[in-house]
Amino acid sequence: MTKFKQKAILLLSAAVILSACGNDPKAANEANFEKALNAHFSKMKQCFGIGSEPNSKGIIQEFRTSGKFQDKQLPFYNGLSDLGILEAVTYQKDTKSFSGQVTGKSDWIGFKVSDEGKSYLRPAEFDKGFFSTGTPQLCYGTPQVVEITNFTEPAEVMGVKASTVQYTYKLEDVAPWANAPIIPTRFKWMPERLSNQAIEKDDDMVLTNNGWVHHSEFKQ
Repeated sequence: MTKFKQKAILLLSAAVILSACGNDPKAANEANFEKALNAHFSKMKQCFGIGSEPNSKGIIQEFRTSGKFQDKQLPFYNGLSDLGILEAVTYQKDTKSFSGQVTGKSDWIGFKVSDEGKSYLRPAEFDKGFFSTGTPQLCYGTPQVVEITNFTEPAEVMGVKASTVQYTYKLEDVAPWANAPIIPTRFKWMPERLSNQAIEKDDDMVLTNNGWVHHSEFKQ
């Protein structure tokens, strides 16, 4: 074997070793943190809560429509119904005196998530936990990391190795209804959120046997 061939083989072997080291999923580097964050966002997406846990008829929010005063939230829910996200149903309920005696009937409107709206809901199992209220989470976009700007040296925290990662992100796969005029009437920040191409954020990442994960997905 010539010296030239020997040198070429050594260089190739070194390149393979360096490449393998660079692909170590447990390494604290920008590529691994970006991959872990994007994997997390692909499941959790970015969402907002609407109404409350559905009742036995699927109603997540209801308003009394007869009477002098109308709830200020009603136009927002009507707007989501116009967009096809919610389905509105009307019905009557008993009105009662302070003593509990039925005094008549009142008109109500209730809202439940439509079949189209269900395609934008975050799966309920992703929101299980001590603080979960069962409120449906309507997802309007998927964060995508633009740049990892900084991260702390991994350190032991409560028995695990963790790092705080600072990064910027933008939203992709934005829902077609997210730009509707009715949305900012309740979520004033939505237009800026949709247009910003470098939203700043930080998250804690935890090292597992398989690599880095978002802290909310870590299970001991």
